[in-house]
Amino acid sequence: MIVVAAFLFLINQLSAVADEDYRIRIENIPAGLVQVSLDQGRTYWTIGRVTRPANAHIIGFAAASYVSAGSVAAIATHGIRIKTGQLALGVGKTQIPLIFSIVPRQFAKLPAGYGGHVPRSAAILTDIDAGHSIFRNQSPYVGSPVYLERRAGLEPLPENYTPKVDDVIVITVEHPKDPPRWIEFENKRNGKVTAHFADGRSADIARVIRPVKGVGRYDGTTYTGTGAVNTNHPGVITVSTAPLMPPEIQEGGLVETRGGFMVQPSRHAREQGESSPQVMIVAPIGESSGGLEGCPPLFRGYINLYRYADNPQHSYRVQIKVDDGDWEDLPAFTGKVDDAFGPRVMQDYFAKSGRSIVVKSGVTAIRILFPDYDQRALQLDLAKEARAYSAKAVSQAGKCVSGVVSIGPTKSRKKVCIVNLYVDGRLTSTINEWPYRFSWDSRSVPNGWHSIEFEQVCDSDRIMTERTIVLVSN
Repeated sequence: MIVVAAFLFLINQLSAVADEDYRIRIENIPAGLVQVSLDQGRTYWTIGRVTRPANAHIIGFAAASYVSAGSVAAIATHGIRIKTGQLALGVGKTQIPLIFSIVPRQFAKLPAGYGGHVPRSAAILTDIDAGHSIFRNQSPYVGSPVYLERRAGLEPLPENYTPKVDDVIVITVEHPKDPPRWIEFENKRNGKVTAHFADGRSADIARVIRPVKGVGRYDGTTYTGTGAVNTNHPGVITVSTAPLMPPEIQEGGLVETRGGFMVQPSRHAREQGESSPQVMIVAPIGESSGGLEGCPPLFRGYINLYRYADNPQHSYRVQIKVDDGDWEDLPAFTGKVDDAFGPRVMQDYFAKSGRSIVVKSGVTAIRILFPDYDQRALQLDLAKEARAYSAKAVSQAGKCVSGVVSIGPTKSRKKVCIVNLYVDGRLTSTINEWPYRFSWDSRSVPNGWHSIEFEQVCDSDRIMTERTIVLVSN
């Protein structure tokens, strides 16, 4: 075993040399584009549109107090929360972090029985499905840095930032370096929480002070999938036990489609008065240790939502041991079942699946398996999402551009000195001859919607900007 201090030192050393793996770009305007780039912003794939921009920040959930302003505070299949500032630290519910959100279409109107953060006008609403793209395999991590796109480059999100219409939000994402292969939780009081690495190392990183006994109706688990991660933030890991439903199924309907359990750090759980059997509570190993809230690898920077149905090795997966037996996939449960992981329910579950087993203790261990990060799998998944969105757009819009096209500002004057062409926020060409027309090769970008801006720099140094979008189909 290596001590947890050495593990955290290793994390800090490796994080200093981490590289960007992808980035998310969101135009905070009506019908603004939501895009993902795998090459540091040189090329973007469009995977959605903004249906309503945000124009405010709002008091957020207490655990957002444990991440820095200007970073991702929570990821979930049903939304991303971004922290902008902190009005007060306080204790428990007197903590006042400020956040805004990015929300999938199924949660533009909150479902019946919804129990999470309500973003109101601090939400960028999108037409992206819950459990897809930035709410799944192109999700950021808790702690991923957030920027504003400026002409000179990316600018860190200002403290106490309030979203403004026309702002462009960029989130850069880095995979953790040397992540565990799995993290194991002994599901008993004073049980160990151990990180296991590919080279045989292991580290005790926490202890269980209250085991999990049941499952409950947690937001977004309808669109997550059994054994997949539903949420990660500085104060929780939520795991879905519910079967994956198609996007057309509305959560909170007559038939219950939600199910899952949580892991929470002890200080946050105590401050929130958490007492339900659906929550495992973990604490630091030493009495004098700081809290686990907002700390890697459980509650910042290491756990994501990745789920590749055909490639489980690239996914975060949760498995269990029953009566200290072999590891097996998490059973499917929906609704509120307080003793789902106890011997009676587990024995009944096995009997229904044709396994005659006498269960004495129930679920004795839980583990989160980490993925084999595969850039090719990411590329294929992103291309699949973008192509599906592009095909839908082409069928609805009709008018597309292809090949080399002549484009330019609709209003220009001969006294203009230069016109700059920006494609998806990136300067691609400059011209200084009237009538300021560009020969733009639309094959330089993936099919789908793209943002085109013409920046006219006038003789008087006055800058005029004209924006349009084009639908590319090659």
